[in-house]
Amino acid sequence: MRAIGRSIATAVLAGLLGAACVALFYAWHPAIAIDFQRELPKNVSGVYPAERDPASRLAFAWTAGEAILRLPGLDRRVAWRLDLRIRGARQLPADNPDVTILADGAPLETFHSTTDFSDIHILVPARPARRGLVLGLTSSKTFVPGPSDPRPLGVMLSTFVLAPEGIVLVPRPASAAASLSAAAMGAAIALLGVTAGSAIGGAVLVSAGTAAIAARGFGPFTDYPTIVLRLGVWIAIALAGFTLAAQRARGRPLRNTARFAAAFSAAALLLKLIVLLHPDMPIGDAMFHAHRFQGVLGGRLYFTSVAPGGYAFPYPPGLYVFAAVFSGFVHRGAGDVTLLRVVTASVDAAFGLLLYWIAARTWDNRLAGAIAVAIYHLTPLNFAVLTTGNLTNAFAQSVAIAALALMAAPTLTLERWTTVLRLSIVLVVAFLSHTSTLAILFAASIAIAALFLLRREPSLRSSGAAIALAASAAAVIAFFAYYAYFMDTYRLELARIGRETAAAAPAAGGRAIGDRLHFVPYALALNIGAPVLLLAFLGAARLARRPHVDRLALVLAGWLAACAAFLAIGVVTPIDMRYYLAALPALAIAAGYGAARAWHDGWPPQRTLWRVTVAGLLAAAISVGFHHWWSALG
Repeated sequence: MRAIGRSIATAVLAGLLGAACVALFYAWHPAIAIDFQRELPKNVSGVYPAERDPASRLAFAWTAGEAILRLPGLDRRVAWRLDLRIRGARQLPADNPDVTILADGAPLETFHSTTDFSDIHILVPARPARRGLVLGLTSSKTFVPGPSDPRPLGVMLSTFVLAPEGIVLVPRPASAAASLSAAAMGAAIALLGVTAGSAIGGAVLVSAGTAAIAARGFGPFTDYPTIVLRLGVWIAIALAGFTLAAQRARGRPLRNTARFAAAFSAAALLLKLIVLLHPDMPIGDAMFHAHRFQGVLGGRLYFTSVAPGGYAFPYPPGLYVFAAVFSGFVHRGAGDVTLLRVVTASVDAAFGLLLYWIAARTWDNRLAGAIAVAIYHLTPLNFAVLTTGNLTNAFAQSVAIAALALMAAPTLTLERWTTVLRLSIVLVVAFLSHTSTLAILFAASIAIAALFLLRREPSLRSSGAAIALAASAAAVIAFFAYYAYFMDTYRLELARIGRETAAAAPAAGGRAIGDRLHFVPYALALNIGAPVLLLAFLGAARLARRPHVDRLALVLAGWLAACAAFLAIGVVTPIDMRYYLAALPALAIAAGYGAARAWHDGWPPQRTLWRVTVAGLLAAAISVGFHHWWSALG
């Protein structure tokens, strides 16, 4: 009863905070702007896809004869100022069309467009009795560029900003969604059994994050609030159900660190998904994956893709085959993009929790595991791979964490054939999900096996043989099941890479070897972040000072050695595997270990200094992570 009461109280607090935060965030930045650098929002009709002028690098879009913007629920108690930058673009001034701006079907103003861009400022009058606005832009005449482009074109738009002349209220659906979603997550966090302070703190953070994203851009004016509400409720149910089932299976409550890891993973999943599914979110390569997914549903499994630099490579369908189980939940088309994003982000959150289990089981250091889970989600590249649409690579890398966990487990020995079989299956799934993961994970497995076999301990030698056997068997299965189909592709691309490497030709993007080498520090800072790198270095130094090299330290060493080897290959050759992404789980564990040991080690004065340092680095990592989540929407 106490837990239920605390859950209800936290839900009420989170709901109130969510409603207050979404109102504040919307009132703080209520301007509505169309970013012509990205895909146009669905609220807009009669505007063609955005283009870019190569000479001036100006982004713009052509309108048809009539363009319409629908903003249901817009607060009309105050006037709104409309700022436009329009160009008729006809050579003869008289050929440029007249443009009429309409509000709810009523003309506001008509002006003559010009050959060059001109700035237009119009005031949309207040209508307190009405909520919502339909803006129209009509051109008196259009022209067709030619047979290769049969579109009837009105005028060019390069700026569109609609801002209120006073304080406005957020549309009701967005307010209700932010409030109820935060309430559901707050109740689930409280049900975990965390302390009252932790439950309140989690509710505050989740409420603020959900509200800030729900209030952005075109989010309040679409069906997006319904998506936010559904995500919040279902993730809350999954969080509560997962933790209660785990506690029942264990026969005792979870540790506070385990509860933190579960709550943080659920909150991170919610925030990532409401960003990925926001109407302002660029589609990126996600539509490419949707088309491949539809091909797999149609029975086509073997196809190639093109890497930067124009290199063809096999594109295994692991993600698509897994997602096919859920294909009946969405309609074909844009729904497939949503499905693949949800599946990939959810799998990443689930497998990311294994980082806690790895550190807690091997080192008996639960704090290190909890910090590792948080750092894993806060690392910029962890989310960037989802926002850019590299979904198959993200899925494969999530599965690779399961392989890391199995290789670090003391139960993995040659004598226990079921553990070898389990590792083989996980490796096969990862190998058949992305080519980059195949190369790096196989090399990491062999490196870890070699480090184990070089040790004198019989248990490590047996584990090393088991890893080598599982990796070899998985590679053979993956090759004959999929990769053997592309032998001609390998011959052509390897011959080309050999010629370009021998001639020191620039790789993708026109970068020579020196350019690629100079780019490494920037890429490390951009993809991983200085705070995480410093904590990982601290953890590696602490592990190196230990008198006994344990199993997990060897796994991390072999894993990172493989990533470093592919980084070197990427510098001296045009081959560019995603080694930064592959390194994330190992770096997160090392960073978590470094933070946890520094928090507890040393005499009291020294310990205080270490704790201040660790707290500062973790705060910086949180800041970097949230900045990248927020900036994904522009």
